[in-house]
Amino acid sequence: MGVDLRDMKPSSRTLIGFNGASEQMLGTIRLPVYAGDIVRTVKFSVIRTKAPYNVILGTPWLHSMKAIPSTYHQCVKFPGKDGGTQTICGDQQAAREPLITTVKLQQSTSLINSVSKPIHKVYP
Repeated sequence: MGVDLRDMKPSSRTLIGFNGASEQMLGTIRLPVYAGDIVRTVKFSVIRTKAPYNVILGTPWLHSMKAIPSTYHQCVKFPGKDGGTQTICGDQQAAREPLITTVKLQQSTSLINSVSKPIHKVYP
């Protein structure tokens, strides 16, 4: 993502993923998040894992933005600087690409790891 990890503060906390697996945090980092004409600095927990997403924005960001998320509509609405409502919509195609890449990487890794010894052809 082009982030300088030297700005990260080390942490020894453990996070529990959606699948129930635990991951050791590498640390935390504060980064600006740009949404429409609003910028908020958000504290992120950094882990080393394969995931179908780059970040998860939680309730602290949603509350600071006064945002209303809709999983059904795949969008987030929030007040803009001009007093109007701004909307960020999800892109199914863009969201699917990292997931497909992750699954392919996991499949190729499991195929590579499953070969335990070379196969030799035996001729009579």
